[in-house]
Amino acid sequence: MKKNAGIIFIIIVALVLISVFLCVNDREYDGTSVRIENVTVLSLSGTWFEMGRQYGNLARKQLTDVFAFCTSMIEIKEGNADRTSEIVARQVEQMPYTIREFFRGASETSGLTADQLYIVNAVERIAGLPQHCSMAAVWGDYAEKQMIVGRNYDYGDIFSRLHDDIMVTVFNPADGALSAAIVGYAGEIYMVNGMNEAGLFMTLNNGKASAPMSSPDERITGTTLLLDILFEADSFEFLDRYFNTMRCSSSYIINALDGQQARSYEWCPVGVKHGESYNRDGLLISTNHYCNPEWDMAEPTDETSFRSFTRRDNLIRLCEDSKGAIDADIMKQIITTRVSDGGAADKITVYQIVAVPADKVLWVKAADSERWAEVDLKNYWK
Repeated sequence: MKKNAGIIFIIIVALVLISVFLCVNDREYDGTSVRIENVTVLSLSGTWFEMGRQYGNLARKQLTDVFAFCTSMIEIKEGNADRTSEIVARQVEQMPYTIREFFRGASETSGLTADQLYIVNAVERIAGLPQHCSMAAVWGDYAEKQMIVGRNYDYGDIFSRLHDDIMVTVFNPADGALSAAIVGYAGEIYMVNGMNEAGLFMTLNNGKASAPMSSPDERITGTTLLLDILFEADSFEFLDRYFNTMRCSSSYIINALDGQQARSYEWCPVGVKHGESYNRDGLLISTNHYCNPEWDMAEPTDETSFRSFTRRDNLIRLCEDSKGAIDADIMKQIITTRVSDGGAADKITVYQIVAVPADKVLWVKAADSERWAEVDLKNYWK
């Protein structure tokens, strides 16, 4: 009897130790990965370190793909190895502690070191290509029912090699911040396209055609600041204060929408001005030049702005043609119409997004695909 009692006691102790072990390591498995059409949707939760571990574990293949892509770009460009080292070193210096913790966690589960993950995070800067982009948003008299947003992300056809590595990454931080999602390539932990649980949807366009200036060494990168605001901003009032407070490192056009109204922040190292007032009521079209005439800068031409004026005029015309009937399907048609056919998409367009901010729903696809991945973010936010 005593012998049996001893065995039972040992079993109980073993079960307790196993339970403790599983609780300690449970965070790695809190994340989920779902493949929808050609897009991967990751849902992460916990501390930044814990979310990093989940990310590395779930996105291992995609991270390896993007790292191989970076390595090939470094090899084919003379002097690019030294340039990459400078880019990554500067990036790490500017990186908030939370993001460094995220990559520390990812380095434990992804098969890549933290330094390799920093290279992956800098994939677009390593490529050294100008980001273009275009966006159309309609509401009121232009929309069938509610605000619809369409977005082309333009960065160069070389990125078509990464069409299987486009991700929607959903963050559910344990620190009380808003849940938020970003769209981009695997390993890019910053904001060029994002939405939070308050329904705020933001996109970033290059604004250097109007304001060819930057202050990269003395300021935190604008895309990192935008990721931070995605977790904090639950109103346009907060957004206005943010942009009036923070000077950025380069020249951007930040488009922000919440399903009811839209803002366009023409944000550069010397200040910020609103651009939405210079659009038609119910229509916000944004390409790569500033619309506010109060800027004391030389206005770019179509040739010096990646055909920004042509793309903007084309999007206005397409929206006018479907005025009053634009829903998600029609916006998909508008945003995928090529410049040669009177639209804004081009051979450098790499992926496309359509969103309904009020419903917190996204559709995402690689530009060379016909399949849209529908992502209802409400299913991933906790």
